[in-house]
Order: sequence, then C-alpha cells, then structure tokens
Amino acid sequence: MNAVSALSLADMVLLNGKVVTVDRDDTLAEAVAVRGNRIIRVGSTSRLEELIGPDTEVMDLEGRTVLPGFIDSHVHAQGAGLLTVKEKEYVDIKYADSIEEVKKSIGARARETPKGEWVVGWGYLWTRFREKRPPTGMELDEVAPDNPVLLFFSAFGVANSMAMEIAGVTTDSRPEYGEVELDPETGEPTGVLRGGAATRLVSSHVPPLELTPYEAVRLGCNRFSGWGITTIHEAGATRESTLTFQRLLREGELPCRVRLYVNNMAPNVDNYENVLALGLMGGFGNDMLRLSGIKFALDSMGTMGTAATYEPCTGNPESLGILLMEPETLKEYIFKTHRAGLQSATHSIGDRAIDINLDAIEAALAELPAEDHRHRIEHCTHCEPRQLERIKKLGVVAAESNYVWNFGDAYKYQFGPERSQWLYPYRSFKEGGIVASSNSDYGGGPWHGNPILGIYAMVTRRTEGGDTIGPNQAVDVIEAVRTYTINGAYASFDEDRLGSIEKGKLADMVVLSGDITSVDVEGIKDIRVLTTIMDGKVVHAGD
Repeated sequence: MNAVSALSLADMVLLNGKVVTVDRDDTLAEAVAVRGNRIIRVGSTSRLEELIGPDTEVMDLEGRTVLPGFIDSHVHAQGAGLLTVKEKEYVDIKYADSIEEVKKSIGARARETPKGEWVVGWGYLWTRFREKRPPTGMELDEVAPDNPVLLFFSAFGVANSMAMEIAGVTTDSRPEYGEVELDPETGEPTGVLRGGAATRLVSSHVPPLELTPYEAVRLGCNRFSGWGITTIHEAGATRESTLTFQRLLREGELPCRVRLYVNNMAPNVDNYENVLALGLMGGFGNDMLRLSGIKFALDSMGTMGTAATYEPCTGNPESLGILLMEPETLKEYIFKTHRAGLQSATHSIGDRAIDINLDAIEAALAELPAEDHRHRIEHCTHCEPRQLERIKKLGVVAAESNYVWNFGDAYKYQFGPERSQWLYPYRSFKEGGIVASSNSDYGGGPWHGNPILGIYAMVTRRTEGGDTIGPNQAVDVIEAVRTYTINGAYASFDEDRLGSIEKGKLADMVVLSGDITSVDVEGIKDIRVLTTIMDGKVVHAGD
C-alpha cells in the first residue's frame, strides 16, 4: 500500500476525465475523489490514484466530461410525477398546431369514451394554433357532445357545454381572479377560462388521477435524477409533498436534495402563517431536505398574454394581464416572511408584476434592513433595464425560468419583437452583476425539464418551433452551466456546499456522454446524462 493511510483512502474515485469544476477560476481537472458524501480531492489522475484502496469504487471516465450536479431552482415534484400518468390518461395536445387538430384528437378520444365520462386535453396552448385564438366550448361540443371536455394548461382552460353544466359555470360566475369569458353577442360563457381560479371552477370536477401523492413525488424525483438534477427547489411545497419527501428520505429513497418553498397560492392562501407560527427559519432541516422560504404568486401566464405588463400582449389586447393579489397584500406577505428569516419566492412574469414584487421587497428592507436576504423573483421573465437596475440594487435573486425552447415562440408572439429582446435576459443579468439561476418549472406543465436542453437554448436562443428569441441575450456554455449549478446553489444559500466540484463540498456530480464545453452548439442538445452521483452515491446510471 502507498504512503496514504487506510483512513485517508477514497470511497469513490473518478479518473481520466475532463472535470469542469465551475469554481471561481473555472478550473479544469482530470479526477475527483470522494469519501462518504464529501469531495476530498480534485486534480490530476496521477495525484488521485494514491487514494485508491481495495474497497474504492473506481470509475474510469475514459475522457468523458463531469459537471457539478444540476440544480433546478423551480420545480413541482408531485406535478412531475403526475405528468407520467397524464401522458397516458389525457389527450396530448401540446403540439397541436390548429383548432381542427385539437378537435380531431378530442373527437377520437370521445368516440372511445363512455357517454358522460370526462375527456381531458392536456398541454393546451392556443398560441401554437394557426388561428391564434382558443377554441370555444361550442367547437368542442361538435366533436364531443356527450362527454364533458376540458382543455387545460396550468392557469388557462377551455370547457365544453357539458363540462360547464357539471361545474355550474354560468353568466354570473365570478372566479376569485381571472375571468369566465362571455360571448359579446349572447352574454353566455364561451367556454374560455382565463386564470387559475377560473380554470379550477371546472378542473375541480375532473376525477383525480389514480396516483397517490407518495407515488407522484417519487416518480417526479426519479425523473429529475435521470436528467442529472441532484437538487430541486420545490416551488410550492404542500403538506402532502413535504410528508412524502420526509418519508422518501427516511426510507433512503430520495434521489435528490430538496429545498422547500412552502405553497402560499390558491387554494393554500395563508398557508405560510402556519410556518411562521412555528418559528421556522430558512435553513431549518439538513443537507438533504431543508426549508428555504415561501412561494407566492402575483401574476398569470406569459404564454397566454395574461402576465401583468405595462403594455398589452398581442393575444390579449384589451388587458394588462391578471394580478392574483393586491400589491398591498403582497407587501404584507413579504414583510412577514422577511421578518421571519425566510426567503420570499414570488411568481412574477410581466414587467409590471416584477416592479410590484420589487416594491414589496424594497418596503420590507426599508422596515427591516438586511444585507443578504436573497428574496427571489420566480420566472422573472420580462425584465427591461429599469427592472434590471432595481434587481441589482436590492440584491434580489432572479430565479429565472428557462422557457426559451418550449415557449419562446408563444412569448415572442405575445410580447412582440421589441420587447422580446428583454425576455429571459441572461446576458443582461450576467453583465449587470445579477445572480440568476435557471429552472424548468417542470411539473407545472408538459414541457421539458432537462437542463442540457435548457443550456442549449440559452446558448443558441433557439425555440422549439425553429425561431430565435432575443439572440442579444445569448450566453456562452460555461455561463449557462453556472446558472444550473453554482448560481442555483446561491439562490438557496447553498453555495458553500453545492454547485461546484471543490474539496469539502458535497459529492454531487454528473457524467455526460459528450463534452458540453467544446461540442458544436447544435450537438449540445444530443448530450445525455450517463451517471448521476448524489451525496457520494450513484443514483442514476444510463445506457
């Protein structure tokens, strides 16, 4: 045995690779050694070979690239698991390009569904349609007259006549926010439901999927692990999901770290009062499962033209979007959260919503100054120079949802070419000294959750439809990787233990099928995660 004592030997060593450490100096190495759940040495293969003993697990990388484990700073684990069932049980219309195609798919399912039973279209996004408008309930009646039908996508839906009858939706229906659209000639509901509260009038009557919260969260976490995600920020933790995370951790089956941002959105408004009453502060928990903050929601959806903006969106020209709460209410919420030592994480997509969010954070800091609060803007999509300056000045984290690939076409349509140069403004964040994390919002809807595809879109600004959006906001590969690693760690006060491959940090890493730092940009999206290592253990091994 070499001069290294048995107590100093590694439990796992990765050799002969390209280790992209994402440290301050963007150091490259060949090898990494792990003992327990910590990285004990990073360097050359020859220098780390002395740490190999008879019981050391040795992984010969054969030149492959290693990155820190990905951190997705905004997901919905239970929703991610439910997607695995929705993909089978519901009609997948997310890539439909016309109302006629939707009708054809819904009609085909209705013909094989017993009368009176629900037909649900999942992934509905009318901005993809050639008609550039939603279908109406009457159009759905044409192909499914004997079944209740609901098309929905997060906070937007369309219901046919039978569905509205079951739900009791009438001319007089007034959701908490959003609207039940009325026909200007007849005054009757058209079936179009704008906003989450409006959509829930109908969706609450759809029979639940046969998947327990435990099963859904477990499936969702395993899917994240397969994408190389070793830490998730659960954006809207509920009692059910929190219990499940604890159970999975106790059973040794939790394949990723979890940072909890407690759900304080309808129908869980005032949920945060229970957290505050217990006196729980940010950081309560351990390295695997930890409380970080409270999730609020301020505006609606950019894809549907209902984000809170200063100028109307193309598809909603008579409106400045939907606010889910009054600005003064948000101020109250954020101040209480701030005083309790928790991060606020508030859904704000439009520029007007971002300003209202920043107003609330500014008011909280004026009342109770704090140097390093890291309050967050979730999605933080449409930021022009004025918002960027305020974000930097107030020390706010941009928990940026990377919708470039899936929704870039819809956003470009809604916001137009001029405003689109300020959508997902990653380069401006970087140049302005703003720490921006990246996230998929996966589980909130049927879009991608793969960080590698997100990195590709950040570098190319390419959309799924083949267009580009805001090419002026493109960044290089390393900066894109940073948003999914060290910046994600910063967003939850974890940068001292996560986000880079350095001695003393927790052993979270991914092995890739190709060199993401040197491959032709079009080849980035074809790179796969071969191995995911979390807490010093292999939690996913691909082909």
